[in-house]
Amino acid sequence: MRKLGWYVVLIGLGIWCVFAAPLPSRLPGDQLLFCYFSNEVEMVADLTKEKISQLLENPDSSKKLRQQLIEMLGLPLDLERTPLHACVTGTNFCKGVLVEKVHFQPIPRVYYTANLYLPLEQQGRLPAILYLCGHWSFVSNGISYGNKVRYQRDGITFAKNGYACLVLDTVQWGEIPTDHRGTSRQAAWWWNSIGFSPAGIETWAAIRALDYLCTRSEINTNCIGVTGHSGGGAYAWMLAAVDDRVKAVAP
Repeated sequence: MRKLGWYVVLIGLGIWCVFAAPLPSRLPGDQLLFCYFSNEVEMVADLTKEKISQLLENPDSSKKLRQQLIEMLGLPLDLERTPLHACVTGTNFCKGVLVEKVHFQPIPRVYYTANLYLPLEQQGRLPAILYLCGHWSFVSNGISYGNKVRYQRDGITFAKNGYACLVLDTVQWGEIPTDHRGTSRQAAWWWNSIGFSPAGIETWAAIRALDYLCTRSEINTNCIGVTGHSGGGAYAWMLAAVDDRVKAVAP
């Protein structure tokens, strides 16, 4: 019992030390690290401005960098655009907008699911937003409804403001979920050996999603933007870098 009492006293002292004793606002090396990273960020920013100026002056350099990015993503430069076999499986009215349930095949027999949000009142062709989802699943009773379910609010908001918005599932958490994080969770290092990158398939799916939007008669194909959340934000940058049809990108 006496030993238990000492444990209580020690725990109490520990709690007092944590909450009562003030910690130093800066450790000795903090300022050095702050200065180092500040200088690095400033240097990268300056180099970026310089690179952008060079690319604007030399379109051939831009083309070369684009080809390098496509290669790093594991995508062949001559990858065939096979038929999409796009299908609208149903429609819903949700909070004053029309929602179409869509699937298409970016490559044969690989199905990507999406929701297309459209304003009820349309005057002329619509500007379009491709919305790339983050890795946020929605599973109910063992059924995956796609991570697009988590981003309904954004699709509705765009449609209410006069945009068509295609919210695209990821390969990881679509209605037909598969594995996206092989190297980080499954030790699938052979992915690297064969040149496969999850970022590559997601970027290719986004390119094909643009292909699908361009088949829709209500879309103004000269006014397409892309945004996304989390991993989808990363793919948004990649898509904008490899596809000229993207006129604005804001992850």
